[in-house]
This record gives sequence, C-alpha cells and structure tokens, in this order.
Amino acid sequence: MATLFKEAAKHPVEAKINGKLRKITTVQATIMQLAANAARGHHRATAKFLDYLDEFEKRAAAARPTQYPLSDADIEVLYAVHQRMEQCDGKAD
Repeated sequence: MATLFKEAAKHPVEAKINGKLRKITTVQATIMQLAANAARGHHRATAKFLDYLDEFEKRAAAARPTQYPLSDADIEVLYAVHQRMEQCDGKAD
C-alpha cells in the first residue's frame, strides 16, 4: 500500500499555473490546492495547512545543529556554576 501511495504521489498531472499548462506531481498539485483553499478562507484547509507548516518548521528546527554546540565538559561546568549560584542565593561575597 505504501508503494502505491508513493507512486501516486510522484505521478505527473497537468495543472494550469499562472495561465500556463504545466506538468507537476500529484503531491505538488495537492499542496497547491490545499494552499489555494486556505487562501480562499476555508477553515479546515487553513487549519490543516498551518498544522503542516508548524510540523515542518519543528522538524527543521530539530534537525538544525545548534549555533554553539556544547560538549559534555561544557555542560558539567555550566551545571557546577549553576549550583554555585544557587548556593549564593543573593548573598554578597
């Protein structure tokens, strides 16, 4: 069944885009239709479209490396500093 879905998703279809007939995949046509319905104000299409966008942004953020990766030693130092700061509890040295 998964193979059938993958094949159907890649299947080329003709779509009129900006007045020109173009060949695009079924998936592209489906996404464009969902976006068009969302833009027309269809509530379910808008909700689904925004849910998909949110999910893809979360996945992209999770896959992105951190700007400043921390090693295990770095984390140990930060933890030790945090504990030391908690011990101070506002006391001036």
